[in-house]
Amino acid sequence: MDERELVRQSLEGDKRSLEVLLTSIQGLVYNVSLRFLWEREDAEDATQEILIKVITNLGKYSGKSKLSTW
Repeated sequence: MDERELVRQSLEGDKRSLEVLLTSIQGLVYNVSLRFLWEREDAEDATQEILIKVITNLGKYSGKSKLSTW
C-alpha cells in the first residue's frame, strides 16, 4: 500500500494504517533526532513528540511531497 493510501485510510480512522504509516517513518525520525541531539534518550523522546505531532497534524498533509519530508 502506498503512503498516500495509508494517510487516507488513517484519516478515515483505520488504526492499522496509522500504525503502518508511523512505523514506516519512525526509524528516519529517530535517526535525524539522534544526529541533532546526540543522546539516545533525548532522541527517543524527540521521536515520540514528533510522531505525536504527525498524528495530530496528519489532516494538514497535502500529499505533494513524501511524508518523510513533510
